[in-house]
Amino acid sequence: MTTASNTAFRVRSRFFGWMLSVIFVFGLFPQGNVRSAEPVRDAAFRQDVLTFSGTQNVSPDSLSSDSFLVTLNCRTLVPQPVPPRYSLILRGIDPVERDLLLDAQDGKWDRFDLFRAAMIIEGIRDPEVIRKEDLRLNALVDKVKAGLKFSGDTTPQALTKALFEAMHKEILTRPYQIDCTEISKVLKTGHFNCVSATVLFNCLADKAGLDVRALEMPGHALSRVKFGQGQSMNIETTCAAWFDLKDNAERLAATVLRVAPAPDVSNPPTANNAANPAKPETLEELTENLREISSIQLTATIYYNLGIDHIAQKRFAEAVAANTKALYLDPSNASAWKNLLVSINNWVLHLTSEKGKERFDIAATLLDQGILLDPGYANFKENQLYTFYHWIYELALRGRFSDARTVYTFANERMPDNPQLAELMQSIRTYEAKANKEKK
Repeated sequence: MTTASNTAFRVRSRFFGWMLSVIFVFGLFPQGNVRSAEPVRDAAFRQDVLTFSGTQNVSPDSLSSDSFLVTLNCRTLVPQPVPPRYSLILRGIDPVERDLLLDAQDGKWDRFDLFRAAMIIEGIRDPEVIRKEDLRLNALVDKVKAGLKFSGDTTPQALTKALFEAMHKEILTRPYQIDCTEISKVLKTGHFNCVSATVLFNCLADKAGLDVRALEMPGHALSRVKFGQGQSMNIETTCAAWFDLKDNAERLAATVLRVAPAPDVSNPPTANNAANPAKPETLEELTENLREISSIQLTATIYYNLGIDHIAQKRFAEAVAANTKALYLDPSNASAWKNLLVSINNWVLHLTSEKGKERFDIAATLLDQGILLDPGYANFKENQLYTFYHWIYELALRGRFSDARTVYTFANERMPDNPQLAELMQSIRTYEAKANKEKK
């Protein structure tokens, strides 16, 4: 799986360095439900991509035809038998993607399969394009089976090896490319990454009648074929020479670890190290980190990877939506959860980082929603203080003292008796009194 660049996801050092600002980003109007007070808003914010509904109950019947409701379990500081639920409304969902998400609801495909799901997730809607590429995969499977029948070795193990080698010989013909998640791009260019290679191999293996699963570890995906009687084979789908290494455990582990992303040990967490807390060094440690996932959960990794791409492009609303869809398909996906939080956090940084274009109002509301999702995510609390501090200061600097007091009340509800905010307000009151005196 791809991971995001470390440098793009830093959290600001505490509140020193005056007035950093923001680019206006469209995509979402967060509906706050944490407090009754409303922050001072300077302009509307469009709601083209998603809406944070928070812990409010939302009826699916109340949604428009292009909207889709996803409800997640909040993370809590103190474990609870029944954790609070949090809702997000995804917008701009077309009927095909809606049908896909609904079909996956019970954990198995009824009207879709892995290949069609992968194509739809990346935006392919023309059924003829999907049909032609599907026929291409069917033809490759038939060719492999015919060759095995001629050779006389039709065991599942031989079929697995032959399919894998045919995939690399006829489809994965170009080098590994970390951002090549889309199957249509793989089929067109021959480039691939661990997710697209695993999706493609699992599609071929399933068509060939093999019992194939996917394996997920933080930041990486590979395949597993089960042969019955407790026998199985793990396959690093990005390594064309995998079967040449099968008798060398150290080289097998080294091959997987070379492709899996290294952790970023910087503090605080980023989209990279949040998804990759530690990198195993031995085959035993590697095996312990592998999580067997279903075909539907494998499609979640596609949404997750697309979310990484959106973050890199500063399309934060889209990144939140992509990780939300990943969690809808695979609620246990820790990488998607962490990158959902990273998407919100970096959206806040973006909204408070370009001089003269700050949207502290939107950043504050995003932080409300992020803290509802996971109150233990330290970056939210740090950036909440940063956002309110500079928002209040900027309003006072413009002579909007009444608005500054309103925002301080709003901030004090979230961070009661914060000494830095209290000191700032005392300075503002002194400055305001002086300004009023000079007017007289």
